[in-house]
Amino acid sequence: MWIWEIELDRAHDREWTEKSKQTQPYYWWQFLTHDGHDIGYEHKGPLKLALHPYAVYSNFPNQLSDHFSIDKRGFRSNGQGPQREGKKRVLLVGGSTAFGTGLESDRETVAAQLSRLLDVEVINAAVIGHGSGQELTYLLTELVDLRPDVVLALDGWNDYYKRLELHDPRLLGMNGFDEIESQLVALAGLADPSLLKRLTNLPRLLFPRISHRVKYSRIGLWAGWLDRREAPPPSIDLAAHHYVDNLTKMQKVGTAFHYRFLVAMQPDVDHSSDYRHFRETAVSALRRGGIRVLDLGARKEFAPHMFMDQMHLNADGHRVMAEIIAEVIREAHLLAQWQ
Repeated sequence: MWIWEIELDRAHDREWTEKSKQTQPYYWWQFLTHDGHDIGYEHKGPLKLALHPYAVYSNFPNQLSDHFSIDKRGFRSNGQGPQREGKKRVLLVGGSTAFGTGLESDRETVAAQLSRLLDVEVINAAVIGHGSGQELTYLLTELVDLRPDVVLALDGWNDYYKRLELHDPRLLGMNGFDEIESQLVALAGLADPSLLKRLTNLPRLLFPRISHRVKYSRIGLWAGWLDRREAPPPSIDLAAHHYVDNLTKMQKVGTAFHYRFLVAMQPDVDHSSDYRHFRETAVSALRRGGIRVLDLGARKEFAPHMFMDQMHLNADGHRVMAEIIAEVIREAHLLAQWQ
């Protein structure tokens, strides 16, 4: 058993050494505590994510790689150096598309290109995997202190797609919480007051990789470690409702902190009918609520060659996104003096 476990561990290390060389369509990640202790059992990629007291996780500060850099505040750099004092400030929140995962350099991101087009400071506070609930929490607990003139939420896909992996509607708009919770449940078994329960869970501690394989094999199914029943995921309409509710709160926060708010919903490569339904439902509700929203998924400027996968865009795609968003910001005078 020990020999098998060691071999599985070595195979895992070799696999992640190769995966870590990948750039497109996304950077692999690794989880750390907020002070830098490694807690990533499975993922061992170059992009470091740290547990966050409010938003579940965020970017670990002070990272530098061949393709991206993260500053001391945990924001992706724009590749332009320090910004000139007195510039207007745009704050970008969102998931991996907004972050610019898979791009060759910081200068290719939508944030960097928006900064050049509008001659403003754009803070890229996006975090891969973040849903609207995490964006709202991150904004309210930390990002409003940066006093942005405009907050841009470039999102939609994670709220739509995450619903397929959830059975509890309370987790809509969030990502990572359910995985952390399941690990806590497993670890709690090792400290259970019952000696029998501790002994039952001991193989997970001594042989974690073997235990993982057994759990997801037919043996695990027969033993009842996996749920045979597939609960249906929350509906698209319910996911859209949660998304709209979170963005509406971001808008209300803007009234208190004197920023203007713009929502840009991500495009996808094949114009999926389900995602289109999610976008149209959300766009309609947001506009009824007086929130300015730009549905990038309905724009014809995005060609298939601009996508690295279903929804991550290459440098050309980020350039087109930046041009469209910059045009809307100019036409709506979002950077004008707050009255």
